[in-house]
Amino acid sequence: MRRLKATQGGIVGLWIAVLTLLCFATPATAITWGWPDGELHRNVGAMVLYDALNDQWFQGCSGTLIHKYMFLTAGHCTAWVENYDVTEIRVNFAQDALDFSDPTTWREVDIVVTHPDYAWLACSDIHDVGVLILKEPVLDREPAKLPKLGLLDQLKKQKKLRQGSEEEDFVVVGYGATLHWPPSPPNPRHTYDHCRQFAFSEYQALLPAWLRMSQNHATDDGGSCYGDSGGPAFWIDPQGREILVGITSWGDVPCVATGFNYRTDIPQTQDFLLWVYENCVAQ
Repeated sequence: MRRLKATQGGIVGLWIAVLTLLCFATPATAITWGWPDGELHRNVGAMVLYDALNDQWFQGCSGTLIHKYMFLTAGHCTAWVENYDVTEIRVNFAQDALDFSDPTTWREVDIVVTHPDYAWLACSDIHDVGVLILKEPVLDREPAKLPKLGLLDQLKKQKKLRQGSEEEDFVVVGYGATLHWPPSPPNPRHTYDHCRQFAFSEYQALLPAWLRMSQNHATDDGGSCYGDSGGPAFWIDPQGREILVGITSWGDVPCVATGFNYRTDIPQTQDFLLWVYENCVAQ
């Protein structure tokens, strides 16, 4: 856990780290085959950070308001901030992440917290969870609903997580690049407009720490890519409510096949969030 403090070199180092992650494409960052979100998901925002060297702000990861003081994102996103001593960081809830014309849509960050067991390693559970604690409460938008413990396991047991003609779709939301069709050879063509977008991803598999989904355009699926790490994956319950069941984490390099979302219905996530609330918010 770290309160923000600034160094110009740290900001530059962070920017290099962001570019490195984009080039080697493990963490995910954008919506593919989706639509502009408009005002549908007002609790989803983007991290924006200040580049002191060039005197400008740039977009980081996505995330979701889960409490009036708590912004949930991926652990690899908060680890960037902690490792490079960033102080100038905001959460922006505007439809355009880089639009600062309306100050009511962006909020100052006080504390950055990364899951203590987070590690981007070749293992089955990297604990990819982080939280930004905001300086002031967000009162003009409703926080997202978190799932009950073991919700996805229960849905799987009830055979409600399906593929194919009776597929179960999840809603993914985030900022960043858009993947266009048809792709420009030899690689898919990504453009960055920094606007909040959403797409539907089809269920593929449930793992102990991961929700794996298809974002294959050939089967009418969309998903996440470069620009959306930390953004939400929502399950829609029978009453039509969106439940935040996953955090966008990583996927295939060209963003055309599979997205992995770190589960929020497991003890690793929920125990961490409870600890953050009790130690950083409730005091």
